[in-house]
Amino acid sequence: MLFPGVRASATYSDNVLHTQANKTGDLILEVSPYITAQSNAPRATYNLFYQIRNFVRVDEGETDFFRHALNGRGSFALYEDKLWVDLYGYAGTINASAAGPIAFDPGASFVNTANIRVFSVSPWYRDRLGSLATYQLRYTATNTSGNTGLTTARLNQIGSAIVDGINDGSSPWSWRWHGEFQQLQFADDFTRNRRGSGVTLYYRVNPELRVFGTYDYDQIDGLRNRDGDDFGYGPGAGFEWRPNARTSLSASASHRYYGTVSNAQATYSARRATMGLTWSRSVLTSADASLLFFDPASIASGGLGNVNPIMANLIAAGIVLPAGTALTQGLVTDAAVFDRRLTAFYGLQGGTNSLTFSAYYSNRESATTFASTVAITGIRGGITTAGVFDGELRQRGLAVNYQHRLDARSRIDVLLNRSVVDSTALQANTHLVTLRGGYTTELTRDTTAFGGFRRTQQTSGDGGTRYDENAIFGGVDMRFR
Repeated sequence: MLFPGVRASATYSDNVLHTQANKTGDLILEVSPYITAQSNAPRATYNLFYQIRNFVRVDEGETDFFRHALNGRGSFALYEDKLWVDLYGYAGTINASAAGPIAFDPGASFVNTANIRVFSVSPWYRDRLGSLATYQLRYTATNTSGNTGLTTARLNQIGSAIVDGINDGSSPWSWRWHGEFQQLQFADDFTRNRRGSGVTLYYRVNPELRVFGTYDYDQIDGLRNRDGDDFGYGPGAGFEWRPNARTSLSASASHRYYGTVSNAQATYSARRATMGLTWSRSVLTSADASLLFFDPASIASGGLGNVNPIMANLIAAGIVLPAGTALTQGLVTDAAVFDRRLTAFYGLQGGTNSLTFSAYYSNRESATTFASTVAITGIRGGITTAGVFDGELRQRGLAVNYQHRLDARSRIDVLLNRSVVDSTALQANTHLVTLRGGYTTELTRDTTAFGGFRRTQQTSGDGGTRYDENAIFGGVDMRFR
């Protein structure tokens, strides 16, 4: 299904530039054509949203605000059920600095913004090794770029292989081997590599519970432990438990030469509600992972990749975005980052009222010695705009979204969002609170009118940026079939 459309709106803000003093009010016009596409066909599965956001500041007469918003991924069969290719693309706007004025919607902000683009192509092949095992070979090439100082590679290449032992059900034991090589190519042919390999032995205790043990090798250029080593081996263990169709729980932990990595996920779905909780502790070496995406559909899926019916209804109602949101404040890098991340989501869907809670905690820390003979710029907005980000960036947030349907065509939406960004390295400790209320009505099958208000307040310690903003907005959204 392919649906083009256009969204036109007018917003009056009493503080367009998000300043504490000398506030400037202005009328902002936006006319943004977009395309949405979705397919669940067996040999072509994809989900695409692309929008060209065009803004005009009426009082200032500025018309050169043009931004891309893209979030799409797909998987396509090229030969039988063996050769496939996965495509991924993201283009968006983030807050460039955690120390500056932060916006709830950076794509509609005129200060402290940075544009990010991530494109990836990944062909892969799978087949059988007789009756012994199945295997999968994959190659991934990713490019990340932007219009601000980013420590990103011109080309991020990953080659990987997975071999799974075939189990006909007669034995509770099964096994897996995996191997991976990553090469990051920066400016002037400066490169960083990462290598990994491991074996996993599974044991099925009963139909609901499977436990496993692992032994892994990991090597990362520039990331050394206290003994000066940049490689090492370590054991690990975990379990996967699905006591019923509504509940799933999984967790694992593994010792690496630089410390312990772990992940966990729990999901539960009732007749009208769904919830999920995820935790991860790892070292990231890719800019797309450091974007800190919040994806409720993935959190509530239990890692199975499918969207449960409750989540599908919340997405259809517009209370949950299907493609996730990038939450990072400035830190986007292909250099090694020690990441600890906790995300939670709860969604309740009723005939008249729907409610969602979203929460996250992230602690990202520079984890590599990045030395080269060329100047590689870091994130903008810190103590210095040159060099790789060095320090710790902590983010946490909570959002409550309530929707009340007045009738079959009209609804009221209320959103309360609070986020906190804290970093000694960036000299930032900011608190942002946004309250937004809106009314939406369907004029026709393909035309929707909307209007509402927005109240935003940012406070900051240590002499950081503070501002408050009041805005009202209204517009129409038209889809063409």
